[in-house]
Amino acid sequence: MKTLRYFSLVLLVCLSCKNDKATNNENDLVIKPVVFDGIDTSIKPGDDFFNHVNKNWFKNAVIADDQVGVGAYRFLNIPQQELLKNILEEVSHEEHPKGSIEQKVGDFYASGMDTISINQRGIEPIQSILDRIEAITDISAMTNFVATQIKSGDFSMLAPYISPDQKNSSLNILHLAQTGLGLPDRDYYFSEDASVERIQEAYKTYVTSLFELVGDENAKTQADIVYNIEKQLAQSHKTRIERRIIKEYYHKMAVSELNQKHSNIGWTAILKNWGTDVDSLDIAQPAYYDALNSMLITVSLDDWKLYLKANSIASHDNIISKPFKDAAFEYSKVLSGQSEQQPRAKQMVRNVDRQIGFALGQLYVKRYFNEDAKKRALDLVNNFQKVLEKRINNLDWMSDSTKVKAKDKLYAINKKNRLSRCVENL
Repeated sequence: MKTLRYFSLVLLVCLSCKNDKATNNENDLVIKPVVFDGIDTSIKPGDDFFNHVNKNWFKNAVIADDQVGVGAYRFLNIPQQELLKNILEEVSHEEHPKGSIEQKVGDFYASGMDTISINQRGIEPIQSILDRIEAITDISAMTNFVATQIKSGDFSMLAPYISPDQKNSSLNILHLAQTGLGLPDRDYYFSEDASVERIQEAYKTYVTSLFELVGDENAKTQADIVYNIEKQLAQSHKTRIERRIIKEYYHKMAVSELNQKHSNIGWTAILKNWGTDVDSLDIAQPAYYDALNSMLITVSLDDWKLYLKANSIASHDNIISKPFKDAAFEYSKVLSGQSEQQPRAKQMVRNVDRQIGFALGQLYVKRYFNEDAKKRALDLVNNFQKVLEKRINNLDWMSDSTKVKAKDKLYAINKKNRLSRCVENL
């Protein structure tokens, strides 16, 4: 991050100097070509621009065994992950006042690093969820379970989210999207391509392993039932190409209308479970919920319970004992090409960042983004504005009144240099 900041500062200084030079005497300006080591000059850009620019990079780039790809983001992100790891290792091995940010973050990280205890507990952390699934006696109880689990981040056959109304951007509304699949996309269930069929088999093996690990008999048969339910749901999904048509995403409907249309789902009870008082919502892909409503009756309750059981275990396999995590990784290897699991510390850095990222961010700010760093960042932005102001002043095609308005806009930029204030009240 520091390297990037310094590079940006140097770049800005260069731009400032270049602008000053052009302002003083444009005839003195010497434009030098930018040299890129990766360019393949044997390929003419007009014939194949992509390979002209990227061929050498593709030929030499190496994806680490514990990564699924390589690129600019990873070059920036991986060093940052190491800085976060340093903080977490430190605060997790020190005593801190109870309730402090350091104590909360340190304990969270330490609990995830205690693999001995995690492996000893096995399925115990989510056993209560599985018991609740087993206790389901009817469709109403099942949809109530599904709605309740969503509040803790465990999604299965419903996918609610909040975003602006497409026809009134000043209003945020409730939306529901297609969901319910274990494979990444509906086409994975129907493709006959050999590579996709390998993914299908790997996924079936993974679901079978989940049932085996909790001691269920006939694990393969149960996995096939789950897969067939997902395949039925997938038939109702929009394809990736169909999802490109944004206007097809919008189907705002009254809750009363949905209740009549989807009597088996029971939207009123679900919305009440979520504490949501709305009279309408947007169903992004109605065909999915039409199919789900029918399948709640055509698929037996026992089969649905197997589906929910597999989904619940899969949702938590990353945080329970090693056999579950290993089963998930064996499937992931086939899907992503990543051949080696990341060290536990790397995984926990991501988990802490995802779950309590603002708290971790406060510790990062204290250590790496001090007042001097904030001043340097602010100076960079201020200098950037000054350079742009000079350029505006030198535009011969812009009127004086327009230049005034342009500079008003330029200095109206919100300089978001207050990260520590965002997290100081956690």
